[in-house]
This record gives sequence, C-alpha cells and structure tokens, in this order.
Amino acid sequence: MTAVAHTSYGALRGEANSAGAGGDVVVFRGVPYAAAPTGERRWRPPQPPPGWAGVRAADTFGAIAPQDISTERLTKRGLTMSEDCLTLNIWTPAVDDQRRPVLVFLHGGGQTQGHGSAPLLDGSRLARRGDIVVVTLNFRLGVLGTLYAPDRHGAGSTNLALRDQRHALQWVRDEIGAFGGDSAAITVAGQSSGAVAIAALLAGGCDLFDRAILQSGGLERVRSTAAASAVAEQILSTGAFTRGGEPDVEQILAAQRGIDTGFVPPQGPFHPCIDGDVIDAHPLVVARTRDLPAIPILAGTTRDEWRIFDSALDEDIFTEQYVLDRAQALAGPDHDADAVVAMYRADHPTMREAAGAMVTDYHFTAPTEQFVRAHAGRGNAVFRYELQWPSPRAGLGACHDSCLALVFGNVDAVPALAGNDGAARQMSEAVQDRWLEFVRGAEPWQRYDGAGGATMLLGSETAIARGHRTEQLAVWEGRYPAYE
Repeated sequence: MTAVAHTSYGALRGEANSAGAGGDVVVFRGVPYAAAPTGERRWRPPQPPPGWAGVRAADTFGAIAPQDISTERLTKRGLTMSEDCLTLNIWTPAVDDQRRPVLVFLHGGGQTQGHGSAPLLDGSRLARRGDIVVVTLNFRLGVLGTLYAPDRHGAGSTNLALRDQRHALQWVRDEIGAFGGDSAAITVAGQSSGAVAIAALLAGGCDLFDRAILQSGGLERVRSTAAASAVAEQILSTGAFTRGGEPDVEQILAAQRGIDTGFVPPQGPFHPCIDGDVIDAHPLVVARTRDLPAIPILAGTTRDEWRIFDSALDEDIFTEQYVLDRAQALAGPDHDADAVVAMYRADHPTMREAAGAMVTDYHFTAPTEQFVRAHAGRGNAVFRYELQWPSPRAGLGACHDSCLALVFGNVDAVPALAGNDGAARQMSEAVQDRWLEFVRGAEPWQRYDGAGGATMLLGSETAIARGHRTEQLAVWEGRYPAYE
C-alpha cells in the first residue's frame, strides 16, 4: 500500500509500514527540506530544496551527515553518507485532513554523530499509538555544522546545524498539513545534543514550535565565542585548510578527529556557540535574564546518565584520589571537594558510582533544572522528570540513551538500554502515554514550580516527588561559565 502527499515542492509517494506498529502507518523517507549544502553552499545557511515534476518516491532514507562511521556499518544498515544530507522522515497514521499533533525529534550524538534514520528513532509505534505525526531529520554535524569562522566564510556561516534545524522546522510548519499533521500543534523534542540544540533555539527566540521536550541535555555545553574561536583556529591551521582550495569530507573529518573533546569535565567543541546572530547569549543566561518563547516545556534526565561513559574505564581507575580530583574539577575552588565526595558517597556504594553521579548532576541534571526553573519562574508551564528505569546491563543503571527506546517504543532495537521483556514494554507504554499527553496539549503531571518542585519519577514505581535531590543540585548552582 502506498499514499501520495502533495507538498509545495512536488508530490511524494510514501509506503505503508506495519512492523510492530499495531497497524499500518505511512512512512515518507528521505524527504528533502533544503538544497544540498555542497559546493558554494557548503558554508552557507540552508536554502529551499528544488522542486520536481511527477510523483517522487520517498521509500529510502536520505544520506546521513558526514561522521566517523565505517563503510561496513553503513552497508550493514543500508545507509549512505554525504554532505547532501538535509532530509527528513515522516511517519503518519494516514495522509488525510485530520490535523494530528506533530512531534519533530532532533537526534543526539554530541553534534558529531547520529542520524534521523536510526532504528531507535523509528516513529512507527509512536505515531500509531498516539495517532500523531512523527518527524526525524538529518542536519550538518561536526566542523561542517558548527565551525565558527565568520571572517573566513562570511556572515551566515555560523551555527549551521542550528540553521538547518530551524529551516527544517519551518518546512514542517509549512508542509506538514499534506501528511495529516497540524501545523499549529508542533512539539519539538531532542535528546542529548538534540536537547542542547532546542535550548539554543529557544535562547535565540525561535518560534517555529508550540511545545518542547528536552531529554538528557547537557545544557551547559553551549560554547562561548572565545571557545568556538579557539576550536576554529585549531581546525583552520590543519593541512586540510592551509594547503589551498576547499578540503574534501575525509580531510575535514581527519581535522575534526584532532580536536580534544575532553572527558571530565565534558567538553563540547562542536556544540552551538554564541555567534551574535543565531544566539547572542548562553541559554542558561537567557533563561535567567529575559523571556524565552512562552511555550510549555517538558524536561528531564535519567538518574545515571554518565555511567555508560564511565563503563569504558577500568575499575582500578576509581581511586579515592581520582574521584576527589574529579570533584575538584567539576565543583571548582569555591567548594570543598572532600565534602562533595562525601555527599555523593553517602548515596552511592562504590567510588565509580559516586564519580559518575557527580558528572550526571554537573553536566545534565543541574543545568536542566536551572533552565526550566527560570522558565517556570516567568509563569510558563514546565513538567520535570527523572527516568529511573534501569538498563538490564549490570552497572549501567538508568543510563544515557535509555530514554530513547522507551519514548519511541523500540525496546527491541537495543535491548541493552532498557530491556525487551514485558516489564520494559509496560514501562515504555507508561512513558509514551505521558509524552503523548504533552504533545496533544494536555498537562501530563503536576507542574514544576521552582527549586524542589514537583518532579515525576519514572521507574518501576512511578510517582511525583518534591525536594528531589535538592542538596546535590545546589552544589552546581552558579558553577557554569558566566557568558554575559
């Protein structure tokens, strides 16, 4: 079965997809939302895609953005990689005039990895269960999406990934009615660096969506102009850019690999930056000092975000001195590192777990809480959560990325993240039901009203908590760079 949608650029033919969705949905893959950012358009803002005659097949995912991934993995997943990557994917219960709520999802990956066609992000189950339209997309990554070099590439060349995302959101606003979606009911959601991007878009005043969901965002990672300039200087001093002419993709990726991404504290050399154009101040500063777009926000983190990253380290690394040094690096000179370690050790049986919990709070939980606290303080609806559902893999707990399988209902895609048994599927349905309430415009649980306010704990026992971990979060208050 196929269906045809008529956009401003031409007609598209999608195909039915019933796998695991409880009924057919129609999926449109590889839909161009912008012209190829190649040649003279490489360092330029996205431009409208060219139109086409006849009916264009939308049955193949578009090329993913250039990133470090082996040819073998690409082939195994049936994917290609190219700079010509500005496409999106749409799952809809039907191509009709029902005007369903729309969920646009921005993938994570540290702004250097990922794509909207990942199995975890398959929108079939979510679209069918919620009777909504689900959209995922690709956008420029790494150097090609974030290089801060306005002196070299001119005005409009900065924060290209954010410009791509903004352009895609405009495309959705303009065209989603052709796919059974409601252009006046768009929720943008993002996980990890996708959530960072949403915070940056909000800080820049983007009004192309009506509600926002921020999942596991390291919101402190938006870079100062100086930090972005320093990364650009390193990139532009490599042979890829100094030998003359425009470098090819492999040369750019090689230059990108030479940048130290840091570990603890986490660094984000390819995240959005304060460019004075797309964004003029850090999202945490904007939220605190002036109005963001007055839309409802659902935001939160997993309980044990950082454990999956620490799992790569040997056990003998986590000595008392190592954990103390980590606490000092994170908390800064104004805090007693011994007291910070003691506080986290009181809640965690091992040094590894305590060390991971500190980074979880510093990088994910505390900046998210500060961002939404300020938004709620201006009278906006905020719904805060902590996902406590543990990975079945020993030692990971409720780790980073585990929310994806639950939200999209694809617990079978990567079972190690959230499990793939009856209990995991029930947890997924519970999470989906709350996300879908929010997407439909309802209030999924009690509003968060400031420090210590209502937080939904999502796990084997789901309940609202107040005063949840306020002592730990207070350690990181004011710790982030003042980018004013």
